[in-house]
Amino acid sequence: MKRFKLATSSLLVSVSLLSSPVFANYNWTGLYGGLNIGAEQHTMSITDNQATTFNATIQQNANPHFTGGFQVGYRRQMDLTQVSGVYGVEFSAEFSNDTFYKQYGSPTATYQLNSTNELNDLCLLELIGGIAAERTLLFLAAGLSWTNLSGTTTNVSSVPFFNSFNVEKKPLGSAVGAGIEYAINDKFSARLKVDAIMPNSYSTSDNTGNIFQIANTIVQGTLGINYKFA
Repeated sequence: MKRFKLATSSLLVSVSLLSSPVFANYNWTGLYGGLNIGAEQHTMSITDNQATTFNATIQQNANPHFTGGFQVGYRRQMDLTQVSGVYGVEFSAEFSNDTFYKQYGSPTATYQLNSTNELNDLCLLELIGGIAAERTLLFLAAGLSWTNLSGTTTNVSSVPFFNSFNVEKKPLGSAVGAGIEYAINDKFSARLKVDAIMPNSYSTSDNTGNIFQIANTIVQGTLGINYKFA
């Protein structure tokens, strides 16, 4: 009899645990905000349109740098079944000091370029769409980007003449991303997100009027934690 009572008690405890909120379906609907840290890699391509300084496209690949920032957004879950669609909108901002420096050519060549650029920060405004299965959310993102870029390229050889131009710009662009998020409890969730960011290309001119085309790509991966306000 004691064994039967003990078995019954254990069964009731197990059922109670399985039916507790910890194991219940998570409701992704609501306003949320959070912090993130991660890394990003910035690539800048500089093309000498008139082949005056260098007859090529210089591709500058910065080493991955740490980044950190925040995100805020709103999501809505279509229904609370075991597998359900989720959609929403999110704004995020990242802050970094992603710097690149390299010297091209030589004093005996027709050019000797000192080139530097820096990605200071970027912002994303994206639409979110995904599938929620219990406490896990798989999602895709797409939207607009804004980046803050600075830097200069200088021909220090002065042959046939000295020229310099800067790449400072705050271009708009596009972004696509994907991620996974897991609800730790009813308020907090952890996530991994990767974005590919393509700022719009633009042109700049040096002090002698030569035109250079600038294009950028940024790949960013972040780990973050979100708090759901309601």
